[in-house]
Amino acid sequence: MKIFQIKNSLLIGTFLLLLLTQYSCKSTFKLGQKRAHGISDNRLFNQVSDSSLHFETLLIKRFSAHYESKGKSQTIRGSIKIAHDSLIMIQINAPTGILEVARILITPDSVKVLDRLKKEYIKSDFFYLSEKLNMDVDFYTLQSILTNSLFQLQELYERPRPFIRNFKGKVIDDKYVFISDKAAKVERKLRKDKYWKLHKFNYHRFEIDPSLMKITDVLVKEFEKERDLTLKYRDFVSVGTQKFPSELVFKVKDSIQSLSCKIKYNKLVIDQKLKFPFKVSSKYKRVYPE
Repeated sequence: MKIFQIKNSLLIGTFLLLLLTQYSCKSTFKLGQKRAHGISDNRLFNQVSDSSLHFETLLIKRFSAHYESKGKSQTIRGSIKIAHDSLIMIQINAPTGILEVARILITPDSVKVLDRLKKEYIKSDFFYLSEKLNMDVDFYTLQSILTNSLFQLQELYERPRPFIRNFKGKVIDDKYVFISDKAAKVERKLRKDKYWKLHKFNYHRFEIDPSLMKITDVLVKEFEKERDLTLKYRDFVSVGTQKFPSELVFKVKDSIQSLSCKIKYNKLVIDQKLKFPFKVSSKYKRVYPE
């Protein structure tokens, strides 16, 4: 049974799981229980940052995810370990049991993949993963998406700048919104149907619930590449003294492909001492990136 294709579905599916893997507790918090009011950009940024999940390590003991791409769907189960700013490890099990069939280790500058079914492995840099995913993300952006934190896709901006320099805060429909600094120009051109002028711009927006000060929705539009990315964080729960979404839907659509994924957690442990073993047997064949 062909569960994983090392060059395509394994990496894409795994990344989607990374993007969408969430954490656990039982009672959920309702959104929209408080109305947004005027607030400075710096204060909004600080409050959202303070409400982000704070951790040194994360252990997601079990997850299950369902994703769809090119008319095909698949459900995947496994576990994930994260060491803040340094390591992300995904262990994927066979659908019918706890037998591990694949392991992926991601660092800020490398990607390693073990396919235990084919006895093959990949060792490459992070750019290789970005190419396979058709998204220009680095390790830290990936980590921020995983942990429901603010992030910037650097390819959308002419030069690196602090978040607060590239985004403006607003109140829209009783929510706080961070919107990229050129978004007003984009909106004016959309209202005037001047779509042919949009290739010079990108649109990046975060919606923030005032009662939890947590990110609930993210939209990124890259007009030149005809690509849309959406993230929806839902079902916020208690994790110790912190709050975190237990469900997230991820969708990316461009002129080449459309991917969507929905995932639910099953247990989160914060700041437990973790090991990240990744030993490649001499029996494994290295598969070089194309």
